[in-house]
Amino acid sequence: MKLLNPLRIHGPVLLLLLLVVFAAFGRVTTVPLWDETDAHILCDAHELNTDPVSMFGHLGFYFSQPLLQLTFLGLFRLFGLDPSGYLAVNLGLHALNAFVVYMLVNMIFPQKRLALTASLLFALGVGSYGRVFTSIHQLEHLMLAGLHLLVLYVFIRNDYRHGGRLNSRVFVLGLLLFLLTGLTRATSLSLVGTLVAYKVFFHGLDRRRVLSADVLVLLVVTVAFYWAQTRWGYRAPMVFTDPHAVEQFSLISVKNLFRYLNMMFFPMQTSPMLDQAPFWVVWVYKARTVIRTLLALAIVSYSFFGFVFGSRAIRFFIAWTYITVLPFTDQAQSGQWLNLSHLYLTSVGFCVILAAGTVGTSKLLAARPGRMWVPYLVPLVFVLISLGLSDRLYHRNLHTAASPEAIALRMATSASCRR
Repeated sequence: MKLLNPLRIHGPVLLLLLLVVFAAFGRVTTVPLWDETDAHILCDAHELNTDPVSMFGHLGFYFSQPLLQLTFLGLFRLFGLDPSGYLAVNLGLHALNAFVVYMLVNMIFPQKRLALTASLLFALGVGSYGRVFTSIHQLEHLMLAGLHLLVLYVFIRNDYRHGGRLNSRVFVLGLLLFLLTGLTRATSLSLVGTLVAYKVFFHGLDRRRVLSADVLVLLVVTVAFYWAQTRWGYRAPMVFTDPHAVEQFSLISVKNLFRYLNMMFFPMQTSPMLDQAPFWVVWVYKARTVIRTLLALAIVSYSFFGFVFGSRAIRFFIAWTYITVLPFTDQAQSGQWLNLSHLYLTSVGFCVILAAGTVGTSKLLAARPGRMWVPYLVPLVFVLISLGLSDRLYHRNLHTAASPEAIALRMATSASCRR
């Protein structure tokens, strides 16, 4: 099948990414169960395992993340209460996501060195900094991001090869993947937004090309699914229940938007880990207000000039960065603490932009072989930050897992699953 040709051609890249991911983060699989949410997931999977057919009898099940629930059920049958298997699956899924990033970037630019650099940065956690690998329940972010990337890759490939036609097998595959995305979590509007951004930057403002038939089909499916999910499915409560809090909510959303973007450059916020950090890290943290202000100005400046003077691909990935973080800007009411896991999909844009700047600058210095590798020091710094922060999270989780509370949690989980 033609769709398998890229996998045969680029298979060595997939193997490389798998090796890199497990070499960098493989030890997270050795951490015992410590997270209460993970314990609840295991207990729920155990209950579903006793009578899996019953879940299909409720209409709301089909609009309340059924794919995620069925995946946890399958993993429970494979690994039981051993968290190492679940975490290994998360790492494997992350490596596959990095491979799709490679394929997507190589198709859009196309430059193999740039695509490989971007996928390696993403594989090493640059921008999201390894938080998404530490818990079983993070499978949700990994699965959603993987489907998001696959849908975009397939639809953009259909646009490249078949002009976005609806009667191609590639479109049918993309539509099926899109439906799976909706069954994982209702963030389909974000996905449609990134696809529209691609159409705008690669086809101009021609209304017939931007609002093409494939985009309109996705939009109709999205609206239909949201209607069904609102009527029958589970919906998370809004952050604000006060009907007069709309303005406050909007202001906090704008603040969270730039704080999330800041976090990809400067992943520091209030945390117990700061109590054991070196003195210079504490000093840097104390200067966070000045640093974040300067970074915000730099982000706004780069975004503006990138949209004005950048290539179509750069404009698309700048838009990607903003669009994919928007669904999470209403999740922190106070704006004081943000979840790094929410940056997982957004970090794709960050890694691509960082890789594009690095590879472009390196090409300008190609006449001087001794200097052409100097630009790679910049992404290397981010890789070291990611690995360092991941190491701190690993040791913190090990310490937490050894606490009396975590030991009691594991005993209670084991006892609950024996019933």
